[in-house]
Amino acid sequence: MDSTFLSENGYLDLLHSDIDPLHLYTQLDPKLSGNEEGDFSADSEVDASDYDQFNMDFLYTMENRENGDELDLCSTKEDYARIAGLAEYVLQDQQEMQVEDIFAGNFILDEIAAENTEMLPDIKVPKCHKRTYLGSAESCSDASEPKYRKIGSSAPLIPECLSVDTKGRQQNAGFADPPQQILGFVLGNGTSDVLIYPGLETLKEVQVPIIPSEEPLKRPKPVEAFCTSLKHYFQDVCRSVAMEREVALEHLFIDGTLVQSQTETKTGKNSIKAMEKELVICSLQGKEKAALKRSQIFQIPGSKDLETKVIVVLGKAGMGKSILVQKICQDWSNGEFSQFEFVFWFDCKQISLPEKQYSLEDLLLDFFVKPQEGSKEIFEYILQNPAKVLLVFDGFEGLHDHENFLRCSASQPEQDLFTIKELLSGLSQKKILNGCTLLLTARPKDKVYQCVSKVDKTIEITGFSPQQRELYISKYFEGLPYNDNALKLIKECEYLFSHCYSPVMCRFVCFLCETVLEMGDKCLPSTLTAVFLKFLQQKIITMQADVAAMQNQESLATLARIAWYLGEKHQSATKSDLLPSKEVKEFALKYGFFLPFAFPKHSDSGEEAFGSTFADFVIQNFLGALHLTLAEEIKDRSLTKYLPFPSKKKKPYNWLDLVPRFLSGLLFLQDDPYFCSLSNKIVKQSIKKQKTLLKCIRRLEINELCPESLLKLLQCIYETQSSYLLQHVALRLKPDLSFLGVALTPPDVHVLHSILKRSRKEFSLDLRNSSIDMQGLKDLVGLKNVASFRASLSDTVRLWKSLEQAKDYELLRASTEKFVLDPFKAKTMKDVSDLSDLVDMQKKMINCVQDASGCSSYEIPAIKNLRKLEFALGPVCGLQGFLKLVEILAAFPSLQYLDLDALSENGIGDEGAKSLSEVFPTLTSLETLNLSQNKITDVGAERLATALPSLSSLKTLSLYNNSICDFGAENLAKVLPAMASLRVLEVQYNKITGAGAQQLTDSLRKCPHIKKLVMWNPTIPYGVLEHLRQLDSRISV
Repeated sequence: MDSTFLSENGYLDLLHSDIDPLHLYTQLDPKLSGNEEGDFSADSEVDASDYDQFNMDFLYTMENRENGDELDLCSTKEDYARIAGLAEYVLQDQQEMQVEDIFAGNFILDEIAAENTEMLPDIKVPKCHKRTYLGSAESCSDASEPKYRKIGSSAPLIPECLSVDTKGRQQNAGFADPPQQILGFVLGNGTSDVLIYPGLETLKEVQVPIIPSEEPLKRPKPVEAFCTSLKHYFQDVCRSVAMEREVALEHLFIDGTLVQSQTETKTGKNSIKAMEKELVICSLQGKEKAALKRSQIFQIPGSKDLETKVIVVLGKAGMGKSILVQKICQDWSNGEFSQFEFVFWFDCKQISLPEKQYSLEDLLLDFFVKPQEGSKEIFEYILQNPAKVLLVFDGFEGLHDHENFLRCSASQPEQDLFTIKELLSGLSQKKILNGCTLLLTARPKDKVYQCVSKVDKTIEITGFSPQQRELYISKYFEGLPYNDNALKLIKECEYLFSHCYSPVMCRFVCFLCETVLEMGDKCLPSTLTAVFLKFLQQKIITMQADVAAMQNQESLATLARIAWYLGEKHQSATKSDLLPSKEVKEFALKYGFFLPFAFPKHSDSGEEAFGSTFADFVIQNFLGALHLTLAEEIKDRSLTKYLPFPSKKKKPYNWLDLVPRFLSGLLFLQDDPYFCSLSNKIVKQSIKKQKTLLKCIRRLEINELCPESLLKLLQCIYETQSSYLLQHVALRLKPDLSFLGVALTPPDVHVLHSILKRSRKEFSLDLRNSSIDMQGLKDLVGLKNVASFRASLSDTVRLWKSLEQAKDYELLRASTEKFVLDPFKAKTMKDVSDLSDLVDMQKKMINCVQDASGCSSYEIPAIKNLRKLEFALGPVCGLQGFLKLVEILAAFPSLQYLDLDALSENGIGDEGAKSLSEVFPTLTSLETLNLSQNKITDVGAERLATALPSLSSLKTLSLYNNSICDFGAENLAKVLPAMASLRVLEVQYNKITGAGAQQLTDSLRKCPHIKKLVMWNPTIPYGVLEHLRQLDSRISV
């Protein structure tokens, strides 16, 4: 190699020189010294060999450098630029843009030293058009910290071997087409790669030790400060629970039951109803299997990171949705849910007044913690990192005006002002902050699914189990002198203890119990209405002065009117300046009926507004019912429209859903001295309205009420504690009560139990998919006048096992005799498994019953009397489920109807037909066998035909729409004379031709007992079928 062109410092100095690379190339090979640029690619073979020689010289120089102290390929930005320019010039071809992308993208890195930035203005670095490995090209201009380093530093420069396939490799018109590799310099934390240049097949690896960087990615200081302040804010506001006495959240919080639920579209005539969805009610075991931990709430398998995720938590009022949100915020402030850098918790009723408008920046940066500096930088960081943001909107029912929710959405959060409805709509439609996580809490009856276009996860919070109730009560009274007596006292009042499944109700019951025990009493009120009246009495301590007592009465009446009229507008909050008087506001705040709050300020105007919200939704309900009782303007005749009884006129949705039962209870409290002290005219008013209520109930056709309305009626009547009304309803209940698919809460079960016990009728209960708990199921089944019941198989088997463990053999036998299974339809693999567990339970029952009655054998009546069994698992699990079902078919001696069609193609095929035929001898009572649409061929038909004569009671056999051909028809024809009980055979829509049809017709002549043969097939010529029909009129199409 000519020393003229290579200085003492080697190849790097050559790059700093102004020598033309093409001239350099010709000098490296004396044979081409006379060639001009125009002759560079004249001879492809010569060019290819010369090109290879050039690459060898290039690599030889680099290999010599390996023995030095440092592989100083490029020490400055200018060096990088010169190498990139040389490579681009030499490797220029038809895909010039692709080359530029590869080289420039690899050379513009985030770790080149910043000390040489003064040289940048004179160098034009090729721009990266696609992507860089560690950051964007724009980051090269930031000289605030070192961006580039030499090889051997903490982030070394690594030659990377990038293979290029046949379609994507660099094709140069001036060179041959050898196997090619591309040289790329990549800054990374892995091991070094092979350095390869085009045309080279054998070369060495350059091993460079990797030292990973220990510096984490830092957020801007204002962002870091804001996140820290936000966590401190939630640590402060989430520390305690807002209740009658301050209690630490950690001390009293108990995880209620969280269930990942499924929804189904509610059927309806108009488009709005078609959008309505409701929760699918499942069995207790199904609910337990779908239970979630709090840490699993934000886990959405299969979700895309770059899309907004919407999670909806549903639960009735008082189920603990707000407490759950409070706990989530506290957990985040303590380091959990680390996937979120920002958490914002909004109470919808406090931010959704119609006249208020905000920008997204106002809502995020002014409502909780206002940044001391860098607000714009923080907001830009949030917009650029939406996946790190969790937005919680608690109490979706407090959001006003659901109509046209999806049609009005915000789209430019950094500029415009919007109502909360528009902002939330824009968030859910991914027009704002796309990629964030939305957590909405709402009641099941709220139209949340009409307002949110897509929900990724639905979670239902179902309250406390009996064990959780006891734990909550024990924690509430922990450290108090009457701790032991409190739990016993509450459990003795079964109705109140059943209401403790609701965390809010449990809190009120505990507070009242605490008051009762402090006063030395030994009993609690018997109804929910009496509990809250007692609560009201304890809140408002009656003054000795008549003037103060009169003022309290007036303030309470005004507050009750506010509660009712806000409820009619579906509101719980109002602006403080809209309250009627200062006295009412002070009264509500003094006794804890109201909680004050501040609306978010506008960043431009700085105006600040204050509001007041009811401390609890249940309190608002009770005060609303009190208003209906006290108000003279509410006439007795108009009272019925506020009750949950059917009417010819369509009633509006009752947002204050506890008002009817509180109203019913208050109308029957004329003898309560404190209730009478609330108003001078209250006794007279309540007597008139009570008569209206009695008249309304007498006119009701109770036996025609739907299950939901019946439960509401029973709740209202139980609150009255009127023996006359309780007996009246008990005598008019229809004997067959179905609660299929209706959620039965513990209070529902208690009320139903108490009213059924009063009746002399015998009842049949259907409790399937009602989520009834074990204690409730045990109580209802144990009633003597409950003659039969149906419940989910899994729940029933669990009940029997618990009775067996408790050695309650008497109730065990009684419950097995009352249980009804017929008819049974298997829709899932779980149904088949549950049926199998029931059969296994029968084997265990023999020993239990033998101990109780001395019998040596025992059959569960439900198994013995099962007559109709439908199988509809579908094609996916059809064969698997059916093979498991076949194993237990022999346990049903009375089975008469086996339907494997059931509007579902199960696809059991020949394998299923073979397994079924093996158990035919045990199905002596089977009269109807439907094997339609199961992909049975001639092989399966042959198996069936061999065993069909053993079905001595079979009357109808359907093989409609299978794949049976003439061979299968021939086998069926052979056994028809032996099937003396058969009356109808259906083989239409198979693949039988005229030959098979002729054989069936010939066999039919020998079977006078058969009344009908349906065998229309598209493969049978029309004339042949008509001829056969003329020969035998029993043939049908």
